[in-house]
This record gives sequence, structure tokens and C-alpha cells, in this order.
Amino acid sequence: MSRVFDLLKATSATLADAGIDSPQAQARTLICYCLGLSPTRLALVDNLTDAQEALLQTALEQRLAGRPIQHITGEAFFRTVSVRVGPGVFIPRPETEILAGWAIDQVTPGKTRIVELCAGSGAISLAIAAESDPREQWAVEIDPRAYTYLKANLAATAVHPVLGDMANSLPSLDATIDLVVANPPYLRVSLADHLPDEVALDPDLALFSGDDGLDATRVVAKVARRLLKPGGVVGSEHGEDQAEDVAQIFCAAGFDQVRTCVDLAERPRFVVAR
Repeated sequence: MSRVFDLLKATSATLADAGIDSPQAQARTLICYCLGLSPTRLALVDNLTDAQEALLQTALEQRLAGRPIQHITGEAFFRTVSVRVGPGVFIPRPETEILAGWAIDQVTPGKTRIVELCAGSGAISLAIAAESDPREQWAVEIDPRAYTYLKANLAATAVHPVLGDMANSLPSLDATIDLVVANPPYLRVSLADHLPDEVALDPDLALFSGDDGLDATRVVAKVARRLLKPGGVVGSEHGEDQAEDVAQIFCAAGFDQVRTCVDLAERPRFVVAR
């Protein structure tokens, strides 16, 4: 039996004992990080060096102390891509992959012009660029710290990163965009002291949005209405208890064909509208 297998089993058990979700997957991620390998190549390795085992021990201690695994490894996987992440940028969540998939399905190769608002790490824009063939893309982020990650993650693509407030961004593109996509902050400020420790490590700008959590969504609706050409579509993520309110916001902004879409757990997760 290989040393890697033994460490995988032991690390998984330690994480499970600590109540950490998906312990085997997280153990595999930590070991691959320490080996500098992709998960698909882990089976080809039998042993770790002393330095790699020491790194694994340090990484495991950090994980047990509550540091997000993405901050330890410096990357987050999202659909078919990975993005650099760390303190100062929102860690993309699996449920947002459904929104990105919807956006990808809207792309007509070589013709669709896309703007992502509240772009954060740029995971959605990167996935769209990797899995489809838009004509042109922009990604807007207001937080300078998050923008550093956004710019780095999109450096090898044709996506245009934009640092600025979405409320007044890209005026030269008004009524020329086919698709707007956003995962805005949507938590109520009253929840600030009640979040899981790992979620609380995400930047406040990416989490909280007024007393009802919908201040940013109202701006997304207005900006999307301004940017989109007739027949253009928007998709915007929201909390599972906000579907009706968000649909009303987009109706009031002048959209039609407004409907709510669910995530993999069948929870209301994002609104789409024309």
C-alpha cells in the first residue's frame, strides 16, 4: 500500500472527525496541492518527500483552524476552469455554476457580447470564455483587491476586466449588449454576525447588500436594462428566499419573460429575464 494512500486515508479521517464537509475530496485536494499535481495524476504517485509531508501537515492544520481550502491552495475550481483566489476576493460557489451554464447556453458563437457585473474573481466570465465563443466580453468589479484577482484570472483571455462601480460603468456600451450576468452580494446586513466562519472570511462587499440584501440587485437590474439591446437577456443570482422579490425588481425595471431558475438542490437560485 502506498504512502500517498495512507496519508489520504488518515487526512480524510482527521477532516471527518473535525466535521468538515466532503473530507475525502478535501484530503485529495490538499495532497495534490502539496505534490503540485492535478487530481487526475494522484494515482501515479506512491510517496511524498519529507518536505511535501511537512507541507501537508501545515496545510491540514490550517484547514482544521478554519482557513478555507481555496485560500490554502490558492485556487478554486469552477465548472471546467480554475481561478486564483485568496483573502480579498469571493470564493466562487458550486451553485453559481448553474447560472454560468445558463449564460453559456445563451451564446451564439462569434456574435454574443457579454458583460459580467460584480465579477469578483472572474470565474463566470472565465467559464464562459472557455466553454463558448462570444464576440466580446467585459467583467466589472468595484473592489480593488478583488480586481487584482480578476485581472490575473482573465489575463490569458480576451475578456476586458473593468475596475469601477457597475452603476455607471461602460456607458459607451449602452443598448449594445446581448447578455448580462451577475452574482451580486445579496445577504442582509443583519446576518453579519451569524455567518459560518469560512463564509465570513469573504469580503463584505461581496456578501452584504443593505437591510433586505437586495440593494445591489436593484442596481444590476437598472444597469442591465441600460446595457442590453432589445431582446437581450440577463441572469442574476439571489438567495433562496428572495426569488419573488428579485423577480419583482426585474419586472419593475422593464424586463419581461422573468422567471426563476433552481440550483442542483432544487432551491431558487437565480432569475433570468429579457
